[in-house]
Amino acid sequence: MRGFTNLLRSCSKQVISYTAGLFYIVIVYFIILSYSDRLGPHGDAEENRISGETRRGNVIGETHTAMDFILILCGGQGTQGSKVASDINRQIRQADVMLKSAVLLSNRKMHFHVIADSKNLYYRLVNRTTKWPEKYQKKLHFTMHDVWYPEERQGMKSMFRVCATERLFVPDMFPKIKKAIYIDTDLIFLRPVEDLWRFFDDFDDDDIAAMAPCMYHYGTPRNKIPYYGETGLNAGIMHMNLDRMRQIPDGWTNANMAMFDKYKSRIKLADQDILNILFHFYPDKLFELPCEWNYRVWLCSSGENKCPGAEENGVAVLHGNALAFVKGHEMKLQAVFQTFERFDMNKDELEGGLYNAMIGELGKVDREDGKSKCKAVPGIDRIILKELERHIPNAVPV
Repeated sequence: MRGFTNLLRSCSKQVISYTAGLFYIVIVYFIILSYSDRLGPHGDAEENRISGETRRGNVIGETHTAMDFILILCGGQGTQGSKVASDINRQIRQADVMLKSAVLLSNRKMHFHVIADSKNLYYRLVNRTTKWPEKYQKKLHFTMHDVWYPEERQGMKSMFRVCATERLFVPDMFPKIKKAIYIDTDLIFLRPVEDLWRFFDDFDDDDIAAMAPCMYHYGTPRNKIPYYGETGLNAGIMHMNLDRMRQIPDGWTNANMAMFDKYKSRIKLADQDILNILFHFYPDKLFELPCEWNYRVWLCSSGENKCPGAEENGVAVLHGNALAFVKGHEMKLQAVFQTFERFDMNKDELEGGLYNAMIGELGKVDREDGKSKCKAVPGIDRIILKELERHIPNAVPV
């Protein structure tokens, strides 16, 4: 009997010891979890502190599932283009519309890494969203990052548009981000952003980036450089597997700078030309996005639709390059931009406030004979709206 009692006491001590140990492990786990939340979405407290990050919406620990996007905002005039092309007010307006379209259609959180040459520009953009309803604000997370160029490449900052070449140095600027999508400010999402993000899943083991075909400029007498594929690439949207970029032969930055140094006398479109040259020599490392994910004025301004995917599926992302959203020379595309710009995030609803207004504005271009070459494309309104209406409740097809 005494032996059984001693055995029982021994077992009890082991159970108590095991329970105490388990309790200790749980406590340590929650301490680590709490500390990692304070580090921010990429686990680098110092980086977040230096960057002047603005935190809004949910607590930082809840942004770890966010999709990472790179956005560039710089003032001043570059070596090419008019004052309108370099106008920072235009860039802010466009970025505001881009953010509206993103949050209206997306169900996931988005982390926008804004590379800006002044805090004023950064806060001008972020403050555009502070009065939006909480259901939209909670999808957005912003971080400011200073403009950075290698010491020996400072002269590249003003090429084409100010900071246009900054994206070439993104893999060096964000060493702890594995993948991100670079986007121009003049984009309008007509399909959920997460669908664009999913193209990363289609990469094979060699792919380091994704862009859509240009289908203009390259392959014409105006172009004097090697370029990717049959029609070159447009760099307004660029998926970047940053880990793989850093691992290519000679490194991403060195490879791009070698292309720049060799062909700089022929380069007209700055970073886009440099990227085309690079992927001309490394075509197996690029995943080509369908053309409907970067639909531009040149794809319809000839009076015919040059993107079969847009005909079949509708436009997924509308890109207002060549000032197509603001200059008044292509009112079909500008009508889409103006409808989003006028949309009141606090009052209007997608179905009645946005979709119906867009149908009206597109029709107005025809009724009032607005300036537009794209209106000659049969069914252009349908091409523009086909994808969008899939994501708006009770939308009636045009």
